[in-house]
Amino acid sequence: MRQPRLHIVPVVLMLVCGQGHADRRIAAIQATTEIPPAELLDVGIEVFNPGVSLKKTRNESEEMGVFRDLRESEARFIPYHLKNTLESTGQWGAVRVLPRDTGVTDVLVRGRIVKSTGLELRLVIRVEDATGRVWREVEYRREVDPMAYDERAVGFGEPYQDLYNKIANSIRESRDKLSTNEIYRIREVSRLRFAAELVPAVYGDYLSATRSGKLVIENLPADDDPMIARADLIRSRDNMFIDTVNEYYAGFYVRMQRSYSEFRKFSYEEERALKRQKSEATKRKWLGGLLILGGILADADSYAGQAAKEAAVIGGYMTIRSGFQMSEEAKIHVAAMRELAASFDMEVAPMLVDVEGETLRLQGSAESQYQEWSQLLTEIFKAETGLPGDTDAAPASTPAAGDLN
Repeated sequence: MRQPRLHIVPVVLMLVCGQGHADRRIAAIQATTEIPPAELLDVGIEVFNPGVSLKKTRNESEEMGVFRDLRESEARFIPYHLKNTLESTGQWGAVRVLPRDTGVTDVLVRGRIVKSTGLELRLVIRVEDATGRVWREVEYRREVDPMAYDERAVGFGEPYQDLYNKIANSIRESRDKLSTNEIYRIREVSRLRFAAELVPAVYGDYLSATRSGKLVIENLPADDDPMIARADLIRSRDNMFIDTVNEYYAGFYVRMQRSYSEFRKFSYEEERALKRQKSEATKRKWLGGLLILGGILADADSYAGQAAKEAAVIGGYMTIRSGFQMSEEAKIHVAAMRELAASFDMEVAPMLVDVEGETLRLQGSAESQYQEWSQLLTEIFKAETGLPGDTDAAPASTPAAGDLN
């Protein structure tokens, strides 16, 4: 009889921050010398994609341990902590958190939350520069060190700081592969992209896109071009606006820290208990099935054999029933996390802020408010330069970032 062929499918799982803690206590690499200002790249970190499937109902998501409101809060918290990590290295120029799909910057970081609990954090990070060159798109994963939640432990702050440090080091590693001329080109493309979006009739043709989607410089403004100087001034105003918005992200971050820390500690204990109960429930169900199977296959020719068979079947059913009862008890832990997440969301509710006389709501409306601000800057520029109103020209743009947003 021909034996069936066994197909082995290779599966590669890239654990950038591996499971376990052999590589724990990763330090963010600091700049050892002062980097010339002309070689410092500004970094924008977009508010993350919370990674919550719109196809699932709120209850379905929560059954899987994903709390939509909490994820929306984490989508702002995580980028701000990454901003702090990058800033602490001295490797970059200005580092700012940006609303999604807004602004032009030298280096743009986008992220999607794959999993976030007190036990494990998984993020997909995509980094690209102003030319459209993708530096990296990697999933980072880290299981927390249990000592991070031990009040007696010293030196642990953010439980997943090693993961943030790893991301920072990876971005720096990509930058270090660039030549000085490439860095200058990124900064110049970033400058021209802003000018082209501000006044496409004048600067729309200074950049062009290759077939691969990368932007190349076709023309450079003269050093004494008064219009590009005016555009640079408008960009400075734009950066000041974003800096103001970042002050509110900072306030949100600080307010969220304490309750978020408590939630993750609770989540860590609950997830461990949940895993133990699910494992035990599964074992009981399997054992019950084996007992039933053994009872069915037992020799029942004798009275003793028949009694043993019935006892095995009954025992199997009781064991399976016990396993299902444990599964129901496990749902209590899920409900406890849901209740805590609901109270947590009330503590970190979106804030209404006032920026330049405009009211912003830092959830859902930040992007539209920034678009209104950009439109206002355009009107200011036209008024100051005497340029006509709308034009049909459109600036070159970089390709979209896949499914991250």
